[in-house]
Amino acid sequence: MTVVVVSTGGTIASTESEGGDAEPELTGDALVAAVPGLNSVADVRTHDFSNVPSPYFTVEQMHELAEVVRSYDEDDEVSGVVVTQGTDILEESAYFVDCCYGGDTPVVFTGAMRNPSLAGADGPANLLASVRAASDERFRETSQNTAVVFDDRLHAPADVTKMHSSNVDTFRSPEFGPLATIDEDRVVWRHHPAEPTPTFDVDPDRLTNDVVAAFATADMTDAVIRAAADSAAFCLAATGAGHVPPGIIPALESLRDGDVPIVATTRCPEGRLARETYGFRGSEATLRELGCYYSDQNLQKTRVRTIVAHAADAFDEAFERP
Repeated sequence: MTVVVVSTGGTIASTESEGGDAEPELTGDALVAAVPGLNSVADVRTHDFSNVPSPYFTVEQMHELAEVVRSYDEDDEVSGVVVTQGTDILEESAYFVDCCYGGDTPVVFTGAMRNPSLAGADGPANLLASVRAASDERFRETSQNTAVVFDDRLHAPADVTKMHSSNVDTFRSPEFGPLATIDEDRVVWRHHPAEPTPTFDVDPDRLTNDVVAAFATADMTDAVIRAAADSAAFCLAATGAGHVPPGIIPALESLRDGDVPIVATTRCPEGRLARETYGFRGSEATLRELGCYYSDQNLQKTRVRTIVAHAADAFDEAFERP
């Protein structure tokens, strides 16, 4: 049983620089060597994809990462893939791969909140749990081929989010909880997603980061919306069940009239947009009048799915449009 660890950088790969601050420098081999007992779980190979802080990661690199994962899915000797990455945008990378991969080989994303030079560094434990999860034969029997493993919990990329800026127990699935936990040497499955993330065939030439995302806030100005007039799409996290201040509606109408797709979600950590509860100007009725696509992901993942939908020319397949 062979698991490939694909290292991309981040805190898990960081060491102290000359100035005392941490920067990603460790290779995949170094990460693997620091984990006691790892070789008893699986035969581990490494692939050094990059070594950058996660905020540097681009959508083009996310697509390239999905292609690397797909190449290992075609290798009969590989039973699982673990991607190590910085936690800042880990949920976005994992979700991008979840939207584009579509293979059978389990793919697990993990990282660390404390770099190896700190007391209580969590990278080795997370890597061990991830290799164990990627090696679990029941993973292939689920409808989920991509996961995030952190702090001995296995999450669906569609549900998980980074909840705390510095705590090691940062990744949570707020509404539906984790899919499984890692207890000692066992992966304990509790449920599977009822609706797995659909896979999209992305045209690399259509990939773009020019998708603007914004939160609706009290009495906000329309400046960020008007700035999106020439963008590929606009993502909006509305208040509550799908409500926006009336002052931004003309700018949203301008986007619609300019054929800029508008994808709406809620800024609440749990729940979805309403369809027909309210009818005042600025309610979900206005979102429908604007022809908004509806997303059930948080804003950062909504933007990822919008980028994928644009590159696949598949907005109607990626989102509902009530």
